Amino acid sequence: MTKLNNLNLEVANNMENLNENIQEIFSLIFNGFYKGNSQNLEQADQKIRGNHKLLDQVQEYISTDSSFQPDDVATAATIISHYQKILFDLEKISTYTNTKNKEGILFTEKAVTELDEMFRGIKNFFTHLNDIILTGNPVLIDYLLKEKTRYKQLAKQFTVEHEDRLIKGICLARSSSLYLYLMDAFEDILWHIQAIVNQLKE
Repeated sequence: MTKLNNLNLEVANNMENLNENIQEIFSLIFNGFYKGNSQNLEQADQKIRGNHKLLDQVQEYISTDSSFQPDDVATAATIISHYQKILFDLEKISTYTNTKNKEGILFTEKAVTELDEMFRGIKNFFTHLNDIILTGNPVLIDYLLKEKTRYKQLAKQFTVEHEDRLIKGICLARSSSLYLYLMDAFEDILWHIQAIVNQLKE
């Protein structure tokens, strides 16, 4: 089991801050989505940029300190790469939400409920990631991976049901496209979460 605190407590603390920041970003984007608040999206975008910089600093730190073991440095670098990609996915979600708000695109109540479940569920994964990074708890790892599978299946289910609503004319094509883009981004985040956990298991 590789844990980031094997490298350095500062790295582990930075990753803890990152996970907390990502949870805040999820909340800001969903508030922007649900309430149509552009300020929430601007705040989310600022936090995303700030966390890209944080990851760059952590990457530079672990790659220039010769006291770190090469295997742990490689693991940490891979984990950082997956976090960067999660931030890129959050940028996409923020952009799609901004498009929805600016164009006044409406979603059905069911679509909003489904997206709410994805926002809240995936957001909570980052609390568990904090604990896994700091403790390497195998029970928590197993729980998180099972939850990841469940949410992956939920995303697939929601997508199929949404396409059925589109065929029946309940959803409009424009809102349907944005909905599917959001689900794709959620699924991508889930994939990167699993990749991070797999690195921590090795």
